[in-house]
Amino acid sequence: MEGTHTLEWVVFGAALISFLYHMVLYIQQRDRYLLLYSNYLFSVTLFVLFKRVTNYESFEYSDNKLAFAFDYPLILYMLVSYVYFISIILEINNNARIIKVTVIGFYATSVVFLTEHLYKVFFTDQTYLSREYFLFSKLVLVGFAFVGLTGAWTIRKTIFVRIILGGGFLYAIFSLFTVLSVYFNLKVYGLYQYDFYFIGCILDILMFSSALGYRSQLINKEKIDTKELLIETSKNNERLLLENKSILEAENKEKLAQFELTKKIQDEVGASLSSIHVFADLAAKVIHTDPSKSIEYMSKIAAQSQQLMDETGDILWATHLDATQVYEELIHKIKAIQYEILGSQDIEVEYILPPYDNDKNMSKKHALDIVKAIKEKFKTAIEENQAHLSIDLVSLMGNVK
Repeated sequence: MEGTHTLEWVVFGAALISFLYHMVLYIQQRDRYLLLYSNYLFSVTLFVLFKRVTNYESFEYSDNKLAFAFDYPLILYMLVSYVYFISIILEINNNARIIKVTVIGFYATSVVFLTEHLYKVFFTDQTYLSREYFLFSKLVLVGFAFVGLTGAWTIRKTIFVRIILGGGFLYAIFSLFTVLSVYFNLKVYGLYQYDFYFIGCILDILMFSSALGYRSQLINKEKIDTKELLIETSKNNERLLLENKSILEAENKEKLAQFELTKKIQDEVGASLSSIHVFADLAAKVIHTDPSKSIEYMSKIAAQSQQLMDETGDILWATHLDATQVYEELIHKIKAIQYEILGSQDIEVEYILPPYDNDKNMSKKHALDIVKAIKEKFKTAIEENQAHLSIDLVSLMGNVK
């Protein structure tokens, strides 16, 4: 028994230290994963402390009714807190039906077993767990665990989640060893009953701590990348503003249509910069308190910047059109857009073209509007999985204003 107690104290120390460490990290980072993992570590610490303070042996006759009342609920508390932590990491509501079903089944079965235990506490004289009941109840829960973990392994493929799943498999395997050792009352290489479970806890703590450390490293990298992205976005915006200024200076004496195009550039850049400024300000406010939200804002900044560059590129293209070759340049532009957007798509495109001299009265703004309309048609064709697309330029030239 001394060896068992020594192992339990080792687990207690490891779990307590890890619990305090991850709670400090949670206070600093406000990362929900850290809080949920700390809850699991607390449950392990509480269970080991309970066993050592009470010296209660789950499968031996005892007159300590109070210890019997708390023993099984503490075991369920450990298992449920563990499963809840993993289920949040695995995002059970996101394309993961098998994970969701097994997790819900695990919770429901745990409630049934807890209810049955409370019945024994209040309405029977039982003061210990029978080995047969322990075998049945834990095999059911371990079965749910293996099904859920196996399903998750085929769905979730990131390094962070795979490390968590690896720890989950170790935890489930050693839990199974514990169940078999309890039921057959066997020692294997000096290990007995909860010894297997505690070894699984130690290995699991090492795996989970490594995974969360890896995730923290990724978050720090994301912060650096976010800072670099902000700098690059600022440079791009500065470059765009300089280009716009040059265009305004160079085209100061152009016709009214030219003036409208340059004004459109200002409007696009101004609106986009306002959005980027708002997202950058939000990202800066939550970068320490909610890293995942900060990353989301950075993604929006990147998307906004890309859209700004695309729209500005089209406007610049229209600005530099030769007024005598608008139609010819428009056809070249449409072909380039088709290759850019539909290059990898199996979509057949048919063009209904007007007479070649149709561009005599076509303005640069009209050509720009047609480009934007065709881009939307290409994107819609991809979203709707169309096999054939007909582009009526005759209609577009007559309708797009």
